[in-house]
Amino acid sequence: MRNRWLRLIAVPVLIVLALVAQPAGPALAAVETLTVDMTAYGGAPTYRASGFIYGISQSGASPSASLQSQIKVKVMRAGGSQIGCPNGGYVNGGYTARWNFIKAYYARARATGARFSLLLSGMWGSDGVCNVPRWPGDSGNWTEYTNFVNQLIADAKANGMTGSDVRWDLWNEPNIFFWGRTQAQYLEMIRRGTQLVRAAIPGAVLEGPSYAGVPTSSNSWWTTYLDYVKANNVVPNIISWHDLPGDPATDAANLSGMLSSRGITISGTSVNEYGAFGDEQQPGPSAWYIARLERCNCDGARANWGMVGQTPSLYDTFGWLVTANANQPMGQWWVYKRYADQTGQRTKITASSSHDGTVFQDSSARRSVAVYGAKAGGAQGAIDIRYTGIPSWLVTSGSVNVLVERLPSTNAYVSAPAVVSNTRVTVSGSAITVPVNWTNAKDAYAVTLTP
Repeated sequence: MRNRWLRLIAVPVLIVLALVAQPAGPALAAVETLTVDMTAYGGAPTYRASGFIYGISQSGASPSASLQSQIKVKVMRAGGSQIGCPNGGYVNGGYTARWNFIKAYYARARATGARFSLLLSGMWGSDGVCNVPRWPGDSGNWTEYTNFVNQLIADAKANGMTGSDVRWDLWNEPNIFFWGRTQAQYLEMIRRGTQLVRAAIPGAVLEGPSYAGVPTSSNSWWTTYLDYVKANNVVPNIISWHDLPGDPATDAANLSGMLSSRGITISGTSVNEYGAFGDEQQPGPSAWYIARLERCNCDGARANWGMVGQTPSLYDTFGWLVTANANQPMGQWWVYKRYADQTGQRTKITASSSHDGTVFQDSSARRSVAVYGAKAGGAQGAIDIRYTGIPSWLVTSGSVNVLVERLPSTNAYVSAPAVVSNTRVTVSGSAITVPVNWTNAKDAYAVTLTP
């Protein structure tokens, strides 16, 4: 990655550019400023933040594969939760119905180019809704759990689910009610489960602990977990946790220190539930989470708190991206669509206190596409987005075309983003400022630069 910092252009020029970029109304004093350095770039898009848990019908048919493919979903996570409740899952004799869903879900993942995280706790029957009469290892008896894991392994092999596109997520949120026993019993379970899977499927990708909360060195659950998996040689390939809320970039940095101090090496990290249902799943916070996941190179899956028989259901909406029943895009779907539209090279952006964005530039396509959002409760008002080091291939006759789109916060169908402005802006000192009158922090904005 190349880095070169440019000096700020004079204040009078900023004011003139603001008026050119957004002619409607007087210029407002910026409450926050984002800065994009277009001389600093590197890394092709991975769309790693585009993912969800459950989110499609039990048949795997809806919402449509087209709606999913358009947003380039890369992570799908499920385990058959709530199917057959109150007595569903393996522990209640309801394994087959949940496995049939897994087959349909995996087929959808393969068809749309997504990785699949197989959630074993859901297959067991622990989903926060169903009865769980027994937990793995109760009274020191591990026979039932061993048979359960071996059944899953056999079915995975029979259905071609042994590649790196499948991640084995042994238990969901073991620090809360999804695990009804002690941490010590949980740790013994993951030791046994990890060894069984790795022995049967060489190269299997293990993911965990999928903790309900963020990793910190002051959390004894986390420190006990890391010490145990290190000592017992059962470190997962991918370490995962849930930001509900949280900041993936900060959390990943904290985890990195915890791993380094123990000499633990992993293949990657996953925030396999992010964005609590409600304000955090609106367009603005969705875009902010995408940006934070990109900063830490973490995979991400949107949380899904739907319930079978209610609206939204666990089995629709892609985790509240499309409308229930009608399956039409909402504003937050368009956030992921603009994210999916990004090509070229990831570009450096300096976040403000509550706003962040994901920016790419593509010299071949001669465009830059960016998606910006604010964390839940973030600042509203005048937000300046400053682009510095604008490359010559984006400039024609001393100016660039700036398209600003609003991705609105609404739990209803949005046919297309709203065009805020589409105008030419004069480049001065290789820089421009794009002002946005961000009246609702729940909205997101997309900015596209072309010659």
